[in-house]
Amino acid sequence: MSKIKSLQYLLLDTLSKRVNKISNNLAQTLNVKEDKSYYIISWIEKSELKQFKIEKNKFIFYQRNDIENNPLDLSQSLTLNNKNANLIIDNIVKEGKKIDKTISFFKKYLSQVFIIITSLIVAVYFSDLDNKIIPVTLGAILILDLIEKKKIFFYFLILAMSLYKPNYFIIFYGIFLIIFNFVEPIFFFKKTKIFLIGTSVVLNCYFLDLSLLNFDSHFIILFLLSVIMTLINFTKYNSNYNWIYCLPSFAFGFFFNNEIVISYLWIFYCILIPVIFNFLDKKIFFK
Repeated sequence: MSKIKSLQYLLLDTLSKRVNKISNNLAQTLNVKEDKSYYIISWIEKSELKQFKIEKNKFIFYQRNDIENNPLDLSQSLTLNNKNANLIIDNIVKEGKKIDKTISFFKKYLSQVFIIITSLIVAVYFSDLDNKIIPVTLGAILILDLIEKKKIFFYFLILAMSLYKPNYFIIFYGIFLIIFNFVEPIFFFKKTKIFLIGTSVVLNCYFLDLSLLNFDSHFIILFLLSVIMTLINFTKYNSNYNWIYCLPSFAFGFFFNNEIVISYLWIFYCILIPVIFNFLDKKIFFK
């Protein structure tokens, strides 16, 4: 039996001792090749070819004790081989779990966007807004930020909406988004994002009559509630996405349209969001 086949058999034997779904899937696609200095272990994970390299001197197969200066007895070579075989399997299984975790996070945030859009559609349905498409569209394009977090198409789209159809929902959403981009720890296109969304806010302010906005007691209460909601979200949920913290902006959009009751209902819904999302995390995504 060649050294390649010996290593492949050893890895399959190590896998067989780990009874789980990952091991069963890997066993069917596990393959071993070699180059001058390394064994190359490959396998298929989620339809993607993965590889792991390990130095040949990490394994001892068919070594003749009579020609080696420092021979190892059989028990020592078995211990060395099993140790490094387990090291390889640990890395393979860890890689598989990393991919599963990424998929779980995407499903998690996708479900959050769905919940937000559905709730926003219900709120808009019971309002008397002249243009009901804008707030729902703002909610819908959250999925773009989910898919391309390290890019800026999401921000260009908001700017395009501002140019085509200025709207007070975009003003408030943009203001919230600017604030949270300033405190964003990830610096991908940070300055460009702030510039684009800032331009969007200025455009909307220019084309709309902001004198219609009453800075009365309701506005102050909504502001204080939005601060409370943000603090709760930071401490209880701490999402990786800024749009979670921008949701109270829709309450100010309803308030601008004199939808006082819906404004308060939306703010209280935003306060409940960390509770809802944490419950889903524990029961579905990370149980």
